[in-house]
Amino acid sequence: MVTGAAVLALACGGLGGVAGGYLADRSEPGTTAAATGAVESIATKALPSVVTIRVSDSSGRPIGTGSGFVLRADGHIVTNNHVATANGRGDKLTVIFSDQSETEAKIVGTSPTYDLAVLKVDKTGLPVLALGKSDDLKVGQSVVAVGAPLGLTGSVTTGIVSALNRPVVTGGDSSGSSSGSSDTSYMNAIQTDAAINQGNSGGPLLDLDGRVIGVNSAIYSSRGGGNIGLGFAIPAAQVQRTTDQLIRTGKAEYPVIGMEFSPDYAGPGVKVSKVTAAGPAQRGGVKEGDVITSIDGTPTKDPKTFLVTLRSKPIGATITLGVEADGRQRSVTVQTEAGS
Repeated sequence: MVTGAAVLALACGGLGGVAGGYLADRSEPGTTAAATGAVESIATKALPSVVTIRVSDSSGRPIGTGSGFVLRADGHIVTNNHVATANGRGDKLTVIFSDQSETEAKIVGTSPTYDLAVLKVDKTGLPVLALGKSDDLKVGQSVVAVGAPLGLTGSVTTGIVSALNRPVVTGGDSSGSSSGSSDTSYMNAIQTDAAINQGNSGGPLLDLDGRVIGVNSAIYSSRGGGNIGLGFAIPAAQVQRTTDQLIRTGKAEYPVIGMEFSPDYAGPGVKVSKVTAAGPAQRGGVKEGDVITSIDGTPTKDPKTFLVTLRSKPIGATITLGVEADGRQRSVTVQTEAGS
């Protein structure tokens, strides 16, 4: 491991998918304080809504499994983009319910940017898992993960929230643009020590009220790909925004502010190399050569953390940038716009 960076293995069971990832920081996992009775109750409630997703190629040969959960009773199911697309190899998606019944699923929409996807099955009256409020989470709070690690369907594990707002980037290179590359995923992640392995991808991370507070997406794994107590989930607030867009339009938008930054800058923050004419950054007073040091008080140590923090904001949000130029600090207010 090098300072400020680590490799993250995407929790994509059976696919063996590995993607480059970056962490701004890390903390040691804690121990679970979840009461056995509470976990049993949550498992009873959640398991009928959690599904296994089998991905097959065009010949029908299985190439991997992942997890998901029922978002709407009319057959809409949430999972990860990297499960639904199977790194571009998937040709057929089969959803397996807790009673072992199977049905084919179609993709409603995917978002590589947020590593989320919505599937649709031809079933109604399905048991739904409600989304909770990830903004209210506290470090040390007990959580429960449900999914199909290594293809073992209906597996339940417990742990705690080890950290919040953990910048995680997986996929392609994102340097040089405030948009990032199209195959890169950005997570302002919930870090948990609940046991998450390959195959848990797309499954829910639940609070002790049985509400989904995150979608499991990545692990910081051992050399053999196993769990070492460092899992990462996409917060429910982001899941809500993105899945609403995917169901409504089939695609997801993300916030941009109309600027590019220099990939050669080695100092803290990001150095602006180009500002889009009449874009949010220019309207707010950002200039070429400025160094962006924070977003809403959160330090932007490098391009990766800048993009993760920006991606976590809603479209149309008013944000405050910390800017440094010629040795002077100032604050700039901009309003995010939609990119796709």
